[in-house]
Amino acid sequence: MSKTLRLVFFSLLLSCSAIAQNNNQTYAEKAAALQKEVWGTKVPEFAATAVPANLSNESAVIFARSYSLQRSLSSKFKFMIITASSTKRSVKLTTFHERVKINDKSALEDFSTISYQKKLDESVRILGAKFLQTHETYIGAKIIKPDGKEVIVNTSEEVLIKNEKKDQQSKLAIPDLQVGDILDYYISNSDVSENAMDDTFANNDMVFVLAGEYPILHYSLDFQYSKKDIVKAICANGAPNFETSTNDAGDQIFSMKLKNINKYESHLWTSKFRQFPYIEISNSPEVGGFAKFITGGKWGENASQRLEANKTLFEQTFSERDNPFFKEPADRLKKYFDGKKNMKEVSTDSLMKVLYNIKRGMVFGSYGKEDVSKIDELNYRRMASKYNTAAMSMALTDMKIDHDVLLISSRNTSTLENAFNYSDFDAAIRINYGAKQLYMFFDDVTTHFNEIPDRFQGEKAIVLTPKRESSTRYSFTEGSVTLPVAPASANAITEDLKVSLIPNTQKLKIQRLVKQTGALRHDDQRSLIPAIDVDNAMMELSKSEALNKRLGDNPETKKLRDDFSYAFNDDASKSVKKFTEEIKSQFDQEPTQVADCKVINNALDNSSPVFQYSSSFVLDNLVKKAGNNFIIDAGKLTGLFYKLDDKERKRVLDVYMPYSRSFSYTINITIPPGYTAKGGEEMEVKKANKTGSFTATAAVNGSTLTILATRVYNNNFEKAADWPLLTEVIDAASNFNTQKILLEKK
Repeated sequence: MSKTLRLVFFSLLLSCSAIAQNNNQTYAEKAAALQKEVWGTKVPEFAATAVPANLSNESAVIFARSYSLQRSLSSKFKFMIITASSTKRSVKLTTFHERVKINDKSALEDFSTISYQKKLDESVRILGAKFLQTHETYIGAKIIKPDGKEVIVNTSEEVLIKNEKKDQQSKLAIPDLQVGDILDYYISNSDVSENAMDDTFANNDMVFVLAGEYPILHYSLDFQYSKKDIVKAICANGAPNFETSTNDAGDQIFSMKLKNINKYESHLWTSKFRQFPYIEISNSPEVGGFAKFITGGKWGENASQRLEANKTLFEQTFSERDNPFFKEPADRLKKYFDGKKNMKEVSTDSLMKVLYNIKRGMVFGSYGKEDVSKIDELNYRRMASKYNTAAMSMALTDMKIDHDVLLISSRNTSTLENAFNYSDFDAAIRINYGAKQLYMFFDDVTTHFNEIPDRFQGEKAIVLTPKRESSTRYSFTEGSVTLPVAPASANAITEDLKVSLIPNTQKLKIQRLVKQTGALRHDDQRSLIPAIDVDNAMMELSKSEALNKRLGDNPETKKLRDDFSYAFNDDASKSVKKFTEEIKSQFDQEPTQVADCKVINNALDNSSPVFQYSSSFVLDNLVKKAGNNFIIDAGKLTGLFYKLDDKERKRVLDVYMPYSRSFSYTINITIPPGYTAKGGEEMEVKKANKTGSFTATAAVNGSTLTILATRVYNNNFEKAADWPLLTEVIDAASNFNTQKILLEKK
């Protein structure tokens, strides 16, 4: 780090520290003092006005970006009604500062407003003592015009989006910001906490991807932690290492200075934690029993050490004493089959499927009082994969079922080797059934037995084979495996549309039947199936109690049962609204006359895995009248396909597709009496290569024009070298969207 920036950093930290400690100052006085410090200290990088010639065509150029953090710990004595105690207070001060040149309207829109949490007070009183949990944000912004004139934005003209005594959320518009201007702004946060339970590595975690939407000429990162803190950091995917040092007080300092950071090559189908350099840093005042992983006050100096620490933490959850209910799914399994004797007549794979459904029912059929007000969120809950995997593994060990435990990271996050926090990886069960391998992934409520969620497919996993040593200790032998990838045919959507022109209008009446499998069904299942229907299905699959019995059948819980009954019925009554939203997302317009909305098969069990639903509706904006004739945007009846822009056609990054997938559309358009259909031959398309395909045909049979279209992406990952082939398929589909049919008057 340059001497100038280092001096600025510590000057800012001292200023912020003084602000945090001076509780007699008003918010406005603190804001004014901070503004004077940020802009009063001269830094060459934050005085630049000239964009390098090679970046003159960029939408925006960031001259300088800096982020600084200071964290301090102190002990506070609390007098309580009955006794007294000591608590730790942490003070965290951060400042983000950026200077950017606005070169076009797109960038202008991005930087025209700043939204932020101005104040938040979640302090609590326990036995008369107050435990602080507060947050304040201070911002500043100034515009530098092309002639050098500086205009400081009046931050007091912010709009309070939320204005409660302990919760203020603000939005500041940057008036008179224009293309060609330079915006220099900062956001500074002050957080004070006396809640030791929240002072963990996960809650203090910060990630910085060293690439952005715009090129960055200068980027500095500075962190100062108390000598009492245990700090862990990772510099991944080629990111440079921190410069580390200590000050006279023994505080730990981590600094990094970077130059000429490129912008993202593409936002489409990328995995930023696999493809871009990034740093992650966190701290905690203590680390429990993991002292052996600490070197020089730092936890996890290398990837293998961090992974070993996380793996050890997971293995320690295998304690039957700490999880006494691990046998409950197996006990319910015996009840399901009316005894252990009957279970002997059932194949292992069938037993395991029922056991998995029982576990799903136990987790997703459990509700608390707080769930009454968020029924619409119930279908989006996820299981705690590591906890449920450990509990299920102990149960399977007890049942003498041959199985392994898998530790795996999502392909949308860091690699397993770069797992930073305990939350950065998931766990699952692999059952070894003869030559077969069956999977239990504890994910969302729509996940089937033996279904590998798309984000884990093709990923390398650690295989742990458990052995029970005692009720509190299991040992493990370790291996590795790469999980299979489902073919495109397993993730499929089939749509059948019956389309007719409404007489004397320019509107289309559509009857639509949709069938979905694999990864492509989850989103619509969660949004379209009423929560009560999901609950009923889970209970039926596991032969569990009805909702009223689970909530309790006594006078104390009567109101709770009534509240849940009302909330579930209210959610179910919103079916048309939910279908309307799905139709709008598919066709990019608001439908009207939405009716006959029906979930035909909920597909919550893998014995009937195809999710099916239907509806009828009317669409405007797809028909134009030309004299006595009608022009129909028939290509848009498949829904809108992604259209590449010019800057996306060149690519150096590999392609992380969400999953392999296929789509098939059958569109039957009724030709009105007295009309003929023309233009079908223009809809004939055939484009296929190793990455995928797009084909379409159109034919008239009597009074019906039938359009068949199929779109396939063969893989969930493509090398950058094959991007031109993939663009051929994408282009063929998006060009099809532009095709029209003429209904010509005879």
